[in-house]
Amino acid sequence: MTKKQKILIVDDRKENLVALRQVLSGLDAEIVEATTGNQALAATLDHEFAVAILDVQMPEMDGYELAELLRSDPKSKRIPIVFLTAEMREEHDVFKGYETGAVDYIVKPFNPLILLSKVNVFLELDRQSRELRSHKALLENANKELEAFSYSVSHDLQAPLRAIVGFSRIMLEEYSPKLDDEGRRLLDVIAANSQKMGQLIDDLLAFSRLSHQQIAFAPVDLAALADDVFSELKSTEKGQRIEFKIGALPAAFGDRSMLRQVLQNLLANAIKFTRPRTKARIEFGGQAAIGETIYYVKDNGVGFNMEYAHKLFGVFQRLHGSEEFEGTGVGLAIVKRIVSRHGGRVWAKSAAKGGATFYFSLPSATENETATGGKKPAVAEEEK
Repeated sequence: MTKKQKILIVDDRKENLVALRQVLSGLDAEIVEATTGNQALAATLDHEFAVAILDVQMPEMDGYELAELLRSDPKSKRIPIVFLTAEMREEHDVFKGYETGAVDYIVKPFNPLILLSKVNVFLELDRQSRELRSHKALLENANKELEAFSYSVSHDLQAPLRAIVGFSRIMLEEYSPKLDDEGRRLLDVIAANSQKMGQLIDDLLAFSRLSHQQIAFAPVDLAALADDVFSELKSTEKGQRIEFKIGALPAAFGDRSMLRQVLQNLLANAIKFTRPRTKARIEFGGQAAIGETIYYVKDNGVGFNMEYAHKLFGVFQRLHGSEEFEGTGVGLAIVKRIVSRHGGRVWAKSAAKGGATFYFSLPSATENETATGGKKPAVAEEEK
C-alpha cells in the first residue's frame, strides 16, 4: 500500500495554521503542524514530507533559520520549502529566502487557489520521485539477481569444461593415430570451442566480480602501465608490424590492477582490429579537462559503424562477426564497469575511412587525492 504523502506547515500563530489546514484539507495528504522551528525539526525526524510551508516571521527561530537547518540535514535537505510572508520586503530579503533553500514565496493574505496549485505541483513531483526511486530499487535488485545467476552459472560451468578440455587433449595426444582425418578435425573443433567457452566464462566471472571488488586508490603511472601491457600483448602477435606511441599523460589516481585491465582490454582490441593493416598504428594519450582527465586509445584499424556506437560497451555486444575477429563481447563491458566505478565515463568514435578512438575519463588526480586524503579507501559500487 502506498504511504500517504505529508505536508509540513509551520507558523507560530494557531489561527494561521487553522486557515492553512482548511485550505489544504481537500488534498489526499496528511498535514503535520508545528508552531516553532524546533517542533518542525523534530517532525522531520519522524516523517518524510513532500513539501514544507514555513512562516517567515516567527519568534526564537525565524523561517530563514529553520530553512537553513532543514537544508543542513541529509534527511530533510530535499524537502521543497515555500515561504509564507506578510509582505515582500527588500529584494535582499527575497534573495536571502532563496539562498536558504526556498523554492517559492506566497504573500499573505494568500489566494487559496494559488496555494493549492503550488502545493499540488510539489505533491506530483514527490509522487514521481517516489516512483523513480521504487523503479530504481527494482532494477538494482534485478541486476543483482542477474549478476548472481551469471556468476553462479559461469562458476559451475568451469569444472565440466575443464573435463572436456582435458579429455580432448588426451584424445589428441594418445589416440590421434587411431583416428581418421575427420575424427581429428572434429577433436580440433571441440578443443578450439572449449577454449572459447573457457575465455567467455573467465570474462563473465571477471565482469561479475567487479561489482563487489574494493577499489584501492593510489597514484598510477599509466604510461609505464600501458608500455608493460603492450609488450605482453605484442609478444603473442607474431609477424604483425605495430607502431605504438604513448603521448603525454596527466597524472592518474585509481586502482592499479583495475586500470591495468582497462588498458589491456583497450590495447588488445586495438591490436586485434589493426591486423588487416600492413602497418598498425596505435596511440595512447590523454589530456586534462575541467574536473576530469580524458585518456584515449587510438588505432588505424577497421573501425566501426558510428550508428551502433551506443552498443559498444554492452555485454555480448559485437559489431564484427566472430569469423572476422575473435572475442567474447565482454571486454568493453568490463572497461565500462571499471571506469564507472572510478567515477568516470567511456565513449568511442570511428572515422569514415576506418580507425577508432576509445575514450575513458577519470576524475582529476588532485580532486581524488583531496577527497580521499591520499589514502586508499575501499569503494563499493558494455566490445566491438
